[in-house]
Amino acid sequence: MNIPSRFYVTERNYGCRIDRWSTYKGIRTIVMQNELIRLSFMLDKGTDVFELLYKPKDIDFLWRAPLGTRHPNHLSSIEQPEGAFFDHFHGGWQEIFPAGGGPSLYKGALLGFHGEVATNIWDYEVLKDDPDCVEVKFTVRTLRTPFVLEKIVSIKAGKPVIYIDEKITNYGQIDLYYMWGHHPSFGAPFLNSYCRLDLPACLVMTHPVLYSQNSRFLPNQTFKWPYAVDRYGKKVDLRLIPGKEAKTADMLYATQFTEGWFALTNMEQGIGIGMVWDAKDFPFVWIWQEFGGSMEYPWYGNAYTLAVEPFTSLPGKEERGLNGSVINGTAELIRKGSSVQKKLNVIIYEADSDVKSINSSGTVIFATKKEVNNRDCGMCQY
Repeated sequence: MNIPSRFYVTERNYGCRIDRWSTYKGIRTIVMQNELIRLSFMLDKGTDVFELLYKPKDIDFLWRAPLGTRHPNHLSSIEQPEGAFFDHFHGGWQEIFPAGGGPSLYKGALLGFHGEVATNIWDYEVLKDDPDCVEVKFTVRTLRTPFVLEKIVSIKAGKPVIYIDEKITNYGQIDLYYMWGHHPSFGAPFLNSYCRLDLPACLVMTHPVLYSQNSRFLPNQTFKWPYAVDRYGKKVDLRLIPGKEAKTADMLYATQFTEGWFALTNMEQGIGIGMVWDAKDFPFVWIWQEFGGSMEYPWYGNAYTLAVEPFTSLPGKEERGLNGSVINGTAELIRKGSSVQKKLNVIIYEADSDVKSINSSGTVIFATKKEVNNRDCGMCQY
């Protein structure tokens, strides 16, 4: 008699382990953890990561939005043209596919803000469950487009690293454009004015139109990272994160980098988080800076967060979703019946130094004091 393998599962409270039977506010969850990190996913809502905890310092890197977490079955008083994303946005980390930015009508399908998979229910399969490594495969099929997205997440014993391997498949009978990205939003207690954002050498563009009445930067500007000029002509070091008192809101887009990585370090707490990927997989980084500057829906001045988002594409003027990305030439094309694979790693590290780079194996390389001094001197001459 064949007995399903799930009945042989032995519960552990050491090493790498998975809790696949939990719920949070009625939402099915999966919790993956080892000695250093705990990673919690919402199965009933986009596999959103609502907890990314570094145990030695008891710090969760992810933002908890003012709205809080609500079960996706919760009905709003009226539907929004943009879709349900913001009505159920609790912060955390979302997968964005097959569209990003504003809503759009593509091939007859109405796609809401940030696409489909962030609001869908996902399936899962535990691929590996032992003290040395745990691995879970998450799968979702989009509702309005003919895609299947598969995401394999794994962690290993004693390593503060998350390994993510993904694949999309177009099972339709036509070629289709898509946008694909990750939307991790960072918040307190990790995010504050002691934080520093490091990126590889790149160009940074401001939003095509004025993002907010309280934006620091004028629209449609391009700067060489890390220095910019704000709307009042003041020089700004974009690596330095303002505090809650800034009352600003901006969208920036990094491009033309040859290495795919970012690092966000809290110099006071001596801890940081980074991502690394193949620059060809995600050739753009969206940088959402919400420092208390949005005074209308959905934040009303209550949001303080920074999202650093590896993306395949750029939004169009006025965020016309996938259509805007097709128009500006950054949407990616997947042939009918074919698949595309991408991967990224997340690294947590203890340090209070500038990050020079993160290599493909996930090793964080820190700048020397001499390199930091040369950088500061260069800033003075800017």
